Amino acid sequence: MNTYRITCRETVYFVKEVKANSEDEANEKLHANVNGFKEVEEWTEEWEIAETELKEDHEKHWVDLPARTNVREK
Repeated sequence: MNTYRITCRETVYFVKEVKANSEDEANEKLHANVNGFKEVEEWTEEWEIAETELKEDHEKHWVDLPARTNVREK
């Protein structure tokens, strides 16, 4: 029996509370420090299988990629 590595992608929505004088200022503050604000709600809307590969093929060809921009901590 083979082992497969299945990479999944999900769409997660979250709501933060940001105190600011305008929408633009709130957006700028959140963009600068998304983890610095209180999260009041989070949910996963959908998910899908992005890629399936045999585990041994993955180990032979895997390259560590740098993190994408705008990645938030969970």
